[in-house]
Amino acid sequence: MRWALICLFSGMTLTVAAAELESRALTHYVPQDLLQTIVRKQGWTEIELKPYNGVRKGDIVRVWSGGVIDRGGGDAPGINVCGPTGADAGTMGVDPAKLSISTNPKHACAIVFKTEDQVAHACQPAGKPLQFPLKKDGARVWIGFNDEKGAFIDNHLGKGRRHELDPLWVRIEVIRIVVD
Repeated sequence: MRWALICLFSGMTLTVAAAELESRALTHYVPQDLLQTIVRKQGWTEIELKPYNGVRKGDIVRVWSGGVIDRGGGDAPGINVCGPTGADAGTMGVDPAKLSISTNPKHACAIVFKTEDQVAHACQPAGKPLQFPLKKDGARVWIGFNDEKGAFIDNHLGKGRRHELDPLWVRIEVIRIVVD
């Protein structure tokens, strides 16, 4: 009788112990030359994600970013700089209607991501990741820089005359939830 109770309770505890675990399926650092191309062109660039077993519905994309972007437009380099989060259009003197990717004033001069659902997600402040779910198997992700139309040619990674000082960087992770 005791053994039956012990087996019953141990079986119950094993079913309760199942939990959801995060598994990082992919870590991708966006190369500097691709980032330079992204901030110097208007529009979207696809980032190809190839985690193990492919992209699945329910995977979460987590984006970490840092560094600065020199937006040019000043008499000397390094005057108009912002991070990957951008700045509010009102404080920068940018007309939201003239932005190339998203007309949201909070996305002005920010690195922006989207998936097939066409919703733009701007980067978060340093130390906080941007997270968004993938809604279907084989989902694709695009990245772009939301500057004014026609104002891209002066953009550089980093700041000042030596653009290698504090350059922009982006790390993309694909997180898969696994039931243990």
